[in-house]
Amino acid sequence: MQWDYKKIRKNSWDTAFHKGFKAVVLLIGVGFLFSFIGVAYSSQTSFIDALDKYIWENDTSLPYNIEVLKEYIINTPVVRNIPFITSDLAMAFVDHLSESVTWVIWLLATNLAYFERNPGEVIANMLIAVSVTAAVKFFLKNAAVIGRNRYVMENRFEKEVPLRRLFAPFHIKTLWNVIKVMFFYNLTITLWSLTIIGGLYKNYQYYFVPYILAENPSVTWREAKQLSRAMTRGYKWKIFLTQLSFWYIWLLELVPFVGLFIAVPLSMQLDAEMYFAVRNGMDSKCALLLEPVFSGRAYTELEGGGYKGEPHYKLADLTLGRPRRSGKFSDYSVTDFIIMFFVFCLIGWLWECGQHIVLDHELVNRGTMYGPWIPIYGFGGVFIVFLLDRFRKDKGKVFVLGIVLCAVLEYITSFILDFMFNSSYWDYKSEFLNINGRICFSGLIAFGIGGMAAVYFVAPAIGNFLSRFGRRLRVIACVLLCAAFLADFVCCLIFGFNAGAGVGGRM
Repeated sequence: MQWDYKKIRKNSWDTAFHKGFKAVVLLIGVGFLFSFIGVAYSSQTSFIDALDKYIWENDTSLPYNIEVLKEYIINTPVVRNIPFITSDLAMAFVDHLSESVTWVIWLLATNLAYFERNPGEVIANMLIAVSVTAAVKFFLKNAAVIGRNRYVMENRFEKEVPLRRLFAPFHIKTLWNVIKVMFFYNLTITLWSLTIIGGLYKNYQYYFVPYILAENPSVTWREAKQLSRAMTRGYKWKIFLTQLSFWYIWLLELVPFVGLFIAVPLSMQLDAEMYFAVRNGMDSKCALLLEPVFSGRAYTELEGGGYKGEPHYKLADLTLGRPRRSGKFSDYSVTDFIIMFFVFCLIGWLWECGQHIVLDHELVNRGTMYGPWIPIYGFGGVFIVFLLDRFRKDKGKVFVLGIVLCAVLEYITSFILDFMFNSSYWDYKSEFLNINGRICFSGLIAFGIGGMAAVYFVAPAIGNFLSRFGRRLRVIACVLLCAAFLADFVCCLIFGFNAGAGVGGRM
């Protein structure tokens, strides 16, 4: 096959910028998105990162907030009691962590009182943010480029490609394969790069792997690299010279915003054009190149206006699929769940008040609101019944999942009360195996038992009782209860949430 440099360059320009304003904006938007998340085009990504860093580092309160975290961590038992963990090492750790996720400090320090009360939780949240970010980069970031390549490849054949086509390669059956192949691809390039010359050669030898995978997400790493070797055999130098002939793209990429508007979309389209220049010279019956439309002519404009060709692609839009279920989510109706909510709220209120009477010999309203209800029990009970009722044949699963659901709900509720309202309605810091006083082992075991009671006894009893009444009466009861609850909530907003004797309140 003859490699036509001029045709490849012209097709890249025409596809990127001569298809109409909307098509150009969509392509630029895709380039900006992937530069922003750091998938490719390092110069533009570096500019965006530098701008982001400048915004956060100009927060005058940041140094003080970091000092609060340092003071906390150097006084922890780990730093005080383990010889090889010094205070300098601990402070360096905080500095590195704060640079990685400054936004966590900025966000949580919007309530400085909370920040100073919970430096350990702030550090834990920073570690979680770093871990999640690393996982996203490791598993998804490198795979995301496949979606970008798919969009750019289809952009060559269609006038205006919908943004949802970014997700075409990702399906429940192929997502893990895409992640796995891209992992081996990046690992191979990285290891060969240690030899410098070998890395440069392998970069061009496996240059088309991300495009082969974008066309066929089911292809294995072995198949993809073998096909890329075959496609680039005799074309590595030509690919390099074609890129070199677009030398001005490299210069434009160094210019903020200009690079995003011109260099980034043109670079993406150039790579796709080179892929198709090689691909169309191969055997069109190659089993790994599964899109027949890519073997035809690109989407071109007719004389006198208009476009021809309506390519049909084998890859459907994103359909992760619906997980298999062992049965229905629940046999209960909406009115059943509403009544359950208030029953569980009342049970929680009676439990908290009764416990306080036994322990402190005092009758107080232990709820956050003024009425005889504690919403966290209502939400927890309804969530457990709604989500776990379908597993009622497996008591062990109901028990464990009930604990998990209650742990998440209780921790989030405690955090919201603490961060948003500077309030605390429970504190488990003196309890065995607690996490920041928000949840504890004994409490979760109790919630697990309560969850089982909700699924096997309380919910069925409520359902059977309500079945005796007509739908109209059930709806009226729900409306009255919801109106009373809403009125209570409005009173809490006006007068403040309940904080009487024996009840948690302002911190």
